[in-house]
Amino acid sequence: MLGSVAGGAPGRSYWTARLGSCAAAAALALYGALQAVDGVALKHSVDAWAAAQGAEKAVRFAAAEDLRWLEWGMRSYQSFVLGAAFILIGIAVGSSRSLPRPVGYLMGLSGIAYLAQGWIIGADGFSGSNTVPTLAGIALILAWTLWLLASSLRRS
Repeated sequence: MLGSVAGGAPGRSYWTARLGSCAAAAALALYGALQAVDGVALKHSVDAWAAAQGAEKAVRFAAAEDLRWLEWGMRSYQSFVLGAAFILIGIAVGSSRSLPRPVGYLMGLSGIAYLAQGWIIGADGFSGSNTVPTLAGIALILAWTLWLLASSLRRS
């Protein structure tokens, strides 16, 4: 699909779209690993901490905290890779002749928002300082998604 957006012929846009597709696949794989850490391992670790008695409680808490930090790291890397995917695909869309150029710009801006999220989560964890990049990323994705939907409905 992205190859056809970029004109289909091997060139800069084509390879940018291909790299963006690879980054999107890597971001999806990282998200799956993130869910394994957050949804499975961290849940069991917190349950074990809650059930622990005496001196074991401190050890279980430390283990849960370690998993939380691992979750921050996974989420940080996932945000970086997803941001790179949005930027690369945004460049390909912005340079295509078949889609509105501003859609590519919005994709690139959403990628920058995800890069900011990755940086903040890596440095501070899940903190309030991540609110603006998170909301910006969501709003920008909503904007370019709706724009693409409207463009495709107009074509058909």
